[in-house]
Amino acid sequence: MDGLNSLRQLVALGDTGNFRLAGEALGVSHSAVSQTIRKLEDNYGVELFDRTRGRTVPTAFGERLIESARRSLNDMETAARDLQLMESHQGGRLVIGVDPAVSESLLSLPLAKMMNKYPSLQFTVLACNRARWEKRLRNREIDMYLGLQPDREEEVLSYRKLVLQPPELFCRADHDLLSKPRILIHELRHMSVIGGDVPDWFLWRILDAYPDAFSGLQDLRGTFLTSQDFGLLRQLLLRTNALAILPEFVVQKEIAKGLVHKVEIQGWPFSEGTISGVAAWLRERPLPPAAKQLLSQVQRMLDQSVYLRRNGSEA
Repeated sequence: MDGLNSLRQLVALGDTGNFRLAGEALGVSHSAVSQTIRKLEDNYGVELFDRTRGRTVPTAFGERLIESARRSLNDMETAARDLQLMESHQGGRLVIGVDPAVSESLLSLPLAKMMNKYPSLQFTVLACNRARWEKRLRNREIDMYLGLQPDREEEVLSYRKLVLQPPELFCRADHDLLSKPRILIHELRHMSVIGGDVPDWFLWRILDAYPDAFSGLQDLRGTFLTSQDFGLLRQLLLRTNALAILPEFVVQKEIAKGLVHKVEIQGWPFSEGTISGVAAWLRERPLPPAAKQLLSQVQRMLDQSVYLRRNGSEA
């Protein structure tokens, strides 16, 4: 532990640039921090900090050692958490990254079951957009990610395929569009369309279905107002004439109250079938038992949903 304390003092001094502030941050005296840095400098035979500018600034050697120390401390903290999670379900914290488009429908029931069964196990759920979740896995900020399949897979990550229900097109119940006997994709070009941020493959399915409607991927993506906040999208759907591409789960209550109706667009590529989702985690960091059990609960719920749909029942 003395080695870890030395690393903590090194990083704290690098962050604060002041021996007193570094000591206060760690609950030790400034002289203890000074002594630790001297020992490190004697050990490596180089100056780690420049003390001649009125502020203690890392040298090139110091910056390199601080970078390594920060990474080592992060790895040790992660390992300690992993040991708790691997030992049993009775302690520790599981950090889950999730695509907002599927968070409520995919996680609410399985996570509730886990929380009821293991009240001492702590959970953190982070909404991750398509540009951030892979980086968060690599940086070990999250233990597992659940969401839409990415456009490309990373070699450093492991994936498990999930079969998900596609989002659908909705509008307000008094929308003029509902009076038309047949709705064509070209009519959407003159309306506001809102929805969550989606991978390119999702948009390519729309482009393939309507090759003459859009000039390309950027043209189609520019047609939409996107947001990771599905509460905001729900309110915009209710308060404007916009059409919304949303998971049905998000507007279930509004549909039941007759406030929102599904829009049937001729040739819509997601009218039937499913779309691809994934659970992903860092390949070199095996899933702890708690994450495996949560993933099993998610898979069991999805399997049951597929079974009920095939048998003509409501999920």
